[in-house]
Amino acid sequence: MSLMYSRIVCYQSNHFLQQWRCKQVCCQRSPFWKRFDAKMTMRGLEGQVLLNSLRHLIFSFEPYIREAGSAEQAEEMLLHLEENDENFHKHELVKNLKRKLDELLSPLIDEELEKYSTAGHIDSGSQETLVNRITKTVTQSKQFTDLMKKLKKNIDDAVIQLMNNFETEFGSEHISQERWNHTRKPIPGLEDEEVSSFHSMFEQGSVMVFDTNYLKTITDNLTKTKNLTTRQDAMQKLNKIITGDIFSNDHWAQLKKNLTDVMGDPDEELTNLSLKFLAKSYSCTSHHTCEVYVAHVEFLRRQFTSKDVSLPAIKNGLNCAQPHHDKLIRAFYLMNQFQQETTNYWVRYPTMYMEKVIESMLGLLSVPAFHGRLTPLHFIAIVDPRAKWFNKWMHGNYSRNELIRALEDYRIIIEQALKHCLDFSASRKVQGNMMEDVTDAMSKVAMADGRTYFTGAELEYAYFIHSLFFLSRLLALKNGRKFFPMKLRDKQGTVHMNQLLKALVLLVVDPGVTTSHRPSTSQYDAAALVTEVLKELYNNEQACMLCLCRDDIMSTLLSPIAQFLDDSSDGISPSESTLLHVADILCVLATTTRGRRYLMYGESLNIYSRTKSSAAHLIAEFTKKALLKDLPQVSEPPSPTVIGAYLYVCRQLYNTCEGLLVLYPYDLHTCVAQAWREASQAAERAATPTPSDSRAEDSSKSIKDYNILFWEDTLRDNLLNFASTAKGILLLQQTGAMNECVTYMYQRYEKKLQVSKCEKFGYGYMLTQVAATAPGMMALQNTGYIAALLLELWSSLECGPEDAVLFLPTHWPTDSIDRAAMKHFTRMVNVLSAFPAVYEVLKGQTLPTKDHYTFREVPDTIPALLDRLVILDNPEKIHSLFHFEQSHCLGLKLLSVMVSCLDSYLLLQSQYKFEKVLLNAQAQCKTDGRDGIIVDMLSVERNYILVRCHLLGGPTERILPPRSLGKDSLYPFPLFSSFPVPREYTPNLTGRSTIKQDPVAVIMYCPIEEETELTKFLATKGEKRGSAWLDKCRILFAKMLTTKPDQTKGAVLQQLLEEGVTTLTQIQSEAIFPQLEFSGSDSAVKHFKLSPLQELGIETAIRYGKHLKVINSSSDAKDSLTHLIKQTAIFLRQQQKSTKTPLSYMEGQYPGFDWLVATVFLVFHGNRDRAWTFLHHLSSLGCSAYLWPARMHASVHLPAALLSSGIHPVFSSTAHNVELILQIEEPITLSAFKMSGFTPAQICVHWLKQCWWNYLDWANIVQYLALVMVMGVDYQVYVCVAAIRHLRQLIVQHHQTQDLVVFLKEEPIRGFQVAEQLPYLKDLEKRHRKTVLSDMMNITRP
Repeated sequence: MSLMYSRIVCYQSNHFLQQWRCKQVCCQRSPFWKRFDAKMTMRGLEGQVLLNSLRHLIFSFEPYIREAGSAEQAEEMLLHLEENDENFHKHELVKNLKRKLDELLSPLIDEELEKYSTAGHIDSGSQETLVNRITKTVTQSKQFTDLMKKLKKNIDDAVIQLMNNFETEFGSEHISQERWNHTRKPIPGLEDEEVSSFHSMFEQGSVMVFDTNYLKTITDNLTKTKNLTTRQDAMQKLNKIITGDIFSNDHWAQLKKNLTDVMGDPDEELTNLSLKFLAKSYSCTSHHTCEVYVAHVEFLRRQFTSKDVSLPAIKNGLNCAQPHHDKLIRAFYLMNQFQQETTNYWVRYPTMYMEKVIESMLGLLSVPAFHGRLTPLHFIAIVDPRAKWFNKWMHGNYSRNELIRALEDYRIIIEQALKHCLDFSASRKVQGNMMEDVTDAMSKVAMADGRTYFTGAELEYAYFIHSLFFLSRLLALKNGRKFFPMKLRDKQGTVHMNQLLKALVLLVVDPGVTTSHRPSTSQYDAAALVTEVLKELYNNEQACMLCLCRDDIMSTLLSPIAQFLDDSSDGISPSESTLLHVADILCVLATTTRGRRYLMYGESLNIYSRTKSSAAHLIAEFTKKALLKDLPQVSEPPSPTVIGAYLYVCRQLYNTCEGLLVLYPYDLHTCVAQAWREASQAAERAATPTPSDSRAEDSSKSIKDYNILFWEDTLRDNLLNFASTAKGILLLQQTGAMNECVTYMYQRYEKKLQVSKCEKFGYGYMLTQVAATAPGMMALQNTGYIAALLLELWSSLECGPEDAVLFLPTHWPTDSIDRAAMKHFTRMVNVLSAFPAVYEVLKGQTLPTKDHYTFREVPDTIPALLDRLVILDNPEKIHSLFHFEQSHCLGLKLLSVMVSCLDSYLLLQSQYKFEKVLLNAQAQCKTDGRDGIIVDMLSVERNYILVRCHLLGGPTERILPPRSLGKDSLYPFPLFSSFPVPREYTPNLTGRSTIKQDPVAVIMYCPIEEETELTKFLATKGEKRGSAWLDKCRILFAKMLTTKPDQTKGAVLQQLLEEGVTTLTQIQSEAIFPQLEFSGSDSAVKHFKLSPLQELGIETAIRYGKHLKVINSSSDAKDSLTHLIKQTAIFLRQQQKSTKTPLSYMEGQYPGFDWLVATVFLVFHGNRDRAWTFLHHLSSLGCSAYLWPARMHASVHLPAALLSSGIHPVFSSTAHNVELILQIEEPITLSAFKMSGFTPAQICVHWLKQCWWNYLDWANIVQYLALVMVMGVDYQVYVCVAAIRHLRQLIVQHHQTQDLVVFLKEEPIRGFQVAEQLPYLKDLEKRHRKTVLSDMMNITRP
């Protein structure tokens, strides 16, 4: 062992030197560092001083040696002593070593640092190398070598001297009374608790064995019969014995009894020694610790049950200066610290450990109050007012179940807490001023820190706080709520949870106490504490619904607001702090789905009923009147802070579709916009500097100006949040504040600020919602948002405008798109997903092609991005890219997502001819002398885009090539460099099952084999057409669609569409638009000029019709479709109104291609006359506003606000209702959308505007068209919901892979059959038709 001591000491010295060198080199040393002589004496590191400090260091090794199982383990532990011993640097030997190193090596380090600093700036990348270099120089210096030699010699001499006197220094006979007294003296630099000594004797050389007789002597000396000096000496010896040896001894039972007596002794020194023993025992992580805890609790219990101990009455207060009271508080504090700490490790021990701890604690707390005197709960409340011990015990399931079970036997504890809370709530109405004084006194000095006297009122208040948090934890848990209702012993009847919660709410609203309007700053204010507790309960959805979502509780909570709205009130308004507390609680309630629905629908939670008695209506009415300054006469109107708090509650409602539906009648968007304009004008006046002679006036004015600016931002922020929903975007646009709100969003985006205190995600979802509309996209472009997104994307792909110099090479990407760029790619795709946005930024814009590009030239517009990444038609563009393959691949993927929208494809192709560029690039990839094209990442991506653009069709009507190699690293499809597309991509539709495709070609020439009820009904001519006919038609159509979907096709659907549209025009509720006659002539039609986009759309539609075999002659069909497109365009122009707008999207005729006209043309197999007749009748129906997007473009039938907004009803109504139903029916799917930053509204508008082309097979498209027209326009919403429901698993999956938008835009909806979804569609109709249909058919009303 002596040899091991020598090795360990030498190693620790060397290890400490190495650590010190590294730390000193890394630090910035002072230029005024005094240079000492390197030849100074070894003060403290030689002679008797070194011997003493070395001896004390060896004494500190004892705990580690005892814990080790062998000499090797002990040596390993001591080798890492500096890492494991927090007091290592407090030993005298270590201190002297550090001092000597400072004196000797600091000048050397300074010289080296100055040498390198004069060489120039040291960057962070080479700092580690510099440290190693300086360290090596210092360690190889002569001064350091001499120090090491001398230090080694001195330590060797000291160790040899200790070895020669081993028995004298460390032998068992050396442990005597004088030795104990010596070790009790503090070593310089160490506290008494930190001194480590050997408390047992050595036998057999190096093995330490505990002497049981020694503990028996201590036990005997602690009995009451011994004199005070003997007992004190025995306690001192006991504190030096390792705690683990005590519990395993046979004398522990008697020692435990004696310890309890010692803790109750009035002597102050014995008290301190006993508390020190408890603290030392609790620091030992042993399962025997509970034995000490039981003794500790038993001592405290005696203080409240013994007749010999007199405690003061509660009304007399508690004087902590009295020794006995001071001892009790310290004992309770020590117990409380152990209670909070033991939860970290009691799971390691037998269950009996936890049971003893819980049982003894509950036994102590159940001690009743005798004659109004203090109880243990009063002391616990002083040291732990928030009941942290109980919160930790209830946190884990391991202890929670046992604690709940034990509380069944100690229900008196819950009863006392419940009674105290109820009494406090009842008495506060009378003693309000006193309670304010108490809370102010509590806040000045913390309860458990430095108080010498607690008044009776403060003790009761602390008891209330403890009871409040104790009960709140019970209410938050299912098993805890089983204690209610509870019968109180001195009260008649039982107390329910509602009664308790209502009493607590009264402490917040406090309607019976007249308080000042100064805000409470006390951390122990009753209202603030109850607010905190209620917020925690409201944040727990289960506890919230079972406990708090009750109309009587909510009416009590909202009483301050109701008081404002009550004309018959006495004119005294609630305090600002009260209103803010209520708003805080409501904010937390509105963050959860159930809480939000409770606010909107009341206790019944009936989402299909509309009542104005719910809390949301009261909050909205108060907020509206406060914004308009239209509240009844009150003593003091609410401040902007209060109004902003309640407006934020409304915002949490109206940023959801459900909430917007409930709050829509209050026109909050108009009120907020009006208040914001007033605040903006006030802010402009406030920003104008004015001369002032008084500094106090300047300070007051600056604060006022700041408040005005803050109020302006608050209103703009809440106005911006209307953009969270599709209809909210329309409302925001109608306020005229779209640009200002988007500017505000961009400012917060630049600063990386959170959306709000309760929102978990950023502005991604809102940004996508805004970018789905033309005015939103224009606002994004004007504010610089698009330029910022482009800069981020380009910086992740290529380089930033001011990139820092890289000392290390960046990682080489292994994916086609680097993960660092994927996030910015997704953002850009979200922004460019909708055709109105693409049209707004690209219409009429030429590519900014240059003859030369610089390497750090960053594109700042969308055309510039396409020019640099997609349309790479010259070598200069290729050479300007640092990462050509990755950047071009990202550009092609961006193009692929954009052209998934057929209108965007037509626009890009008609303006930029990108298909020709891609075909030329494919041709350039041909190998010399061969026709084959080199297969690489870019050629495969180009091939995918070309096939996707040229071939149209649903999931079974075309074959899209893969984007990766197949088996054996071979690409399974042929690449091509010119049209037409190879046949391998075109499946043969002839002879296919009618369930999978539409065999229209067969239907044209073959009669229907079986006549059905629907065909018979449609063939009836004499029956009067009207609502009854329509109802019967709906029944038969649904029956046929469900039972015989393979026969719901071709001629049947043609006849259904023609007969159905004729009947609908005769029903007033359906024909909401006037039936106008076509006023054009054949000459006008012939000379009507179509845009290149529309001409290309005609070619695309004809190509699809030929593929479906529904048309024969492509030239005749093209002429017929061109004539039909022109005729409908002229007809719709008769009903359009030109408006002054900066939007390119609203200029002239409908900017996109009329996909419904093309669909109807193909449905009637190219028969232009039948198609025109159908469309002409359809134009008078309300469903035409949604089935026929071009019908409502700049239409005179729209309200003026909707007309000028540039937002189509398909977005503001259909898509909004889709999100509304998803929020109710598919909340998980909607959450996946939100977390992905993509909106269901955008993908639904995408599907609907191109009439499901490329997403459904032709048979399903025709069935969808008939379904919406015959069953009702609201079925358009239900079909979209059904499609998203069909894809819900894939949506969640692609949300996790962070490519949801790409999946939804590029992939068809596989396996979706409209006929199979009919039962679900009818189920949605039953639940939502009242809401959805009324909203959609009110399109003509302002």
